[in-house]
Amino acid sequence: MKTLINLAAKTPTQYIIVNGTTYAYRRFGNKTGIPVIGFQHFTGTLDNWDPVIINGLAEHREIIIFDNKGIGNSDGETPDNVLDMTKDAIEFIKALGVEKFDVLGFSLGGFIAQYLGVHYSEMVRKIIMVGTAPQGAKVLEGFYDLIARGSQLSPAELFLYIFFTKSENSRSKGREALQRLFERSEDRDKDTAEKAVVAQAKAITGWGVTSDIDVAEIKHPVLIIQGSNDEMMDSDTSYELFKTIPNAILSYYPDSAHGSFFQYPEIFVQQANDFLDKFE
Repeated sequence: MKTLINLAAKTPTQYIIVNGTTYAYRRFGNKTGIPVIGFQHFTGTLDNWDPVIINGLAEHREIIIFDNKGIGNSDGETPDNVLDMTKDAIEFIKALGVEKFDVLGFSLGGFIAQYLGVHYSEMVRKIIMVGTAPQGAKVLEGFYDLIARGSQLSPAELFLYIFFTKSENSRSKGREALQRLFERSEDRDKDTAEKAVVAQAKAITGWGVTSDIDVAEIKHPVLIIQGSNDEMMDSDTSYELFKTIPNAILSYYPDSAHGSFFQYPEIFVQQANDFLDKFE
């Protein structure tokens, strides 16, 4: 895929203090139009975005990625519920002076995306959700067991276990994705601290028993991306989101799991750019 310079690897981390919390973020790309703001997965930091994806999106629009409260290089205490995570994110976004934005929410970030679409609809233009689930998803009851099984593995095997299927084709694409995540060698984020990991885990399992929004109220154009075999979120829950959100598109990727867009980054970039540019 043709890209500009590797902005994901070269863009320096910036910091902004909002209500006493220092947030780490990176802002780059084509600064015309409405920016895309990325919301990360469980434990994910600035360095867990696939460079192929964010560089590909940045050719056409501005990209803002950040560490929410208590994650990576951002300080403060990580909330143990998604609603407060969303409120923190909005404070950060307003502090940047951003009044309208598109959403890219991955996994836990997709939970935040749903709150944004309901509670902050006036600030959002379009929403992309990858590997996520609606409130009340019963599969989240097994989240701790899934993570416990993975914790016995090496970091590389844990990445493959969570984000890819057991097929050699999927695992091969996973190893390529993992290598891309380390293309940035300087000014990298700290790993998410254990206290924040515990809080995020509680927020994820809490999402499975929460029912305080109706995603049918999300009137924005929404693109839902899912793998064929996402054990963490249950691939079928994306179909539930698709049926409930009135202006949604759903795309399943074959032989893929929770990290479907890691496995098919070029296809995702093409779909995402077409959706952001053309779909109304």
